Amino acid sequence: MRLLVSFKICPDLELLREEDIILTEEMGIDTHFLPNIINCYDESALELALRLRDKTKEFPIEISAFTAGNEQAELTLKSLRALGFAHTVRAEDEKGYTVFSSETVAETLAAYIKEYPQDCILLGKEAPNGNNGIMAGLVSEKIKHPLIGPILDIIFIDRESVTVLVSDEGRIRKQIVSLPCVLCVGNAVISKLRVATLRERMKVSKTESEYISLAYPDHEYIAAPKEVNPMIAKRAGYQSQKDGSEAVRDILRNGLQKVLEQI
Repeated sequence: MRLLVSFKICPDLELLREEDIILTEEMGIDTHFLPNIINCYDESALELALRLRDKTKEFPIEISAFTAGNEQAELTLKSLRALGFAHTVRAEDEKGYTVFSSETVAETLAAYIKEYPQDCILLGKEAPNGNNGIMAGLVSEKIKHPLIGPILDIIFIDRESVTVLVSDEGRIRKQIVSLPCVLCVGNAVISKLRVATLRERMKVSKTESEYISLAYPDHEYIAAPKEVNPMIAKRAGYQSQKDGSEAVRDILRNGLQKVLEQI
């Protein structure tokens, strides 16, 4: 039995104070000084997978973890190996292309699952940045597995199905789902991931994650990003001297032209 949990590492925005907000040249918020954490819904999914493995005695369950990100994710991945995740997989994204691109992450995850089939895939229902809540649906569509969620708890699993608690418009119901399937984890009964002991960490100190390349959707709307000369980002703005709708037309006509001339 194979279970795979996809998770996202993100800056802890709750620690960001108003006076610390600084816009970057890419019109984003500078978060390099914030500690990175596992997205809360994904953290629940990781702990649910561990608990399911621990309480299932009839057959072994191999659990794996997947994320897309840069080298900063390695500390988290090593901690997961210490907790018992047999495989930790990182889609290499040193430039942060996938931060707002759920479909690229979904395409990469789907490609991995097609090569290494899984019986059950767990994903959190949403994650910053973006909070678009579409990852689970995208993965389900790409690998053609049924999607169930939002999941509150996983009660039981056998070789043919998994029994879960699902939140249904304020009500809670129990549902049995045939495998393979995709589970979208919501406000689960378990919200915190256990912490590995020093002994557990020592056992995996010389182990490494598996690294894979990003896979991009094969359609015209999303393509692999290309490197751009940093000087292109340093464009002068355009300030119209007109008011109202005339200012809008002036910016669209003259301001855009000024920007294009500098690229």
